[in-house]
Amino acid sequence: MKYKAIFSDFDGTLYSDNFEVSQKNIDAIHDYEARGGKFFVATGRLFQAIYPHVSALGLKGEVIVYQGGGIFDIESKKVLWQQTIDNDIAVDCLRKLEGEGKTVEMVYIDDVCYGTKPHAAIDMFCNICKIECVFVGEKLSDYVKRTGARPNKLLAMVDKNDALALAEKYRAAYDKKLALMRSQPFMVEFTAYGLSKGAAVEKVCAMHGLKREEIICVGDADNDIPMIEYAGLGIAVMNAMQTTKDKADVIGVSNNHDAIAWIIENYCKD
Repeated sequence: MKYKAIFSDFDGTLYSDNFEVSQKNIDAIHDYEARGGKFFVATGRLFQAIYPHVSALGLKGEVIVYQGGGIFDIESKKVLWQQTIDNDIAVDCLRKLEGEGKTVEMVYIDDVCYGTKPHAAIDMFCNICKIECVFVGEKLSDYVKRTGARPNKLLAMVDKNDALALAEKYRAAYDKKLALMRSQPFMVEFTAYGLSKGAAVEKVCAMHGLKREEIICVGDADNDIPMIEYAGLGIAVMNAMQTTKDKADVIGVSNNHDAIAWIIENYCKD
């Protein structure tokens, strides 16, 4: 088998716009694994938010979370590796975001989502991910400073027309301090510097003795670009951001047309 492992993004890739993993994708993954392949999910979600899905798929081994900021073991639910954001950097960034007056902020700390107060954008996000948000009743910057927390990830939701400019502005302001990426047209996410899905994929490959030319990585958003570039075969789904398509070796079918099954049928049958 030329491609011994597939690393797939979840939302917008394996997951359809109807919020389901199709039976065709499930059957294809099981067939691929039965023939010796390894299938991994690499997501920006909390572990608690992706666990029900990878568990229902019957996946074992590792799952990449927090945009590459953590690696969990599915069966034991234990953290195998993670890197968090320094408290002072997180506080400074949150204060700047709060000062923008146009973003809605959340933070992930110890696999829990926190927000300042209820907001329609947070409700939408949490409903999609099927998680609860803990509202702290104060500015997140103050909460993070007061508790000394080291977040797994910061999230800023903003009008999609402002997201790219916001990401570029903060990428320059926090050069060599934070890693920034867009996971959705309206979402800018921040993790510890040097983290990415690509770096996490490399770690998981090392655990399994996999070479980069033996893997496929597939995704739809800017946060997937590092792993798409790392892979022996990088694939963007048809519904991907144009920036992601520009970096891919192949443009596949969309997340609503069984993208993973299509990949396995076309590239993993040898």
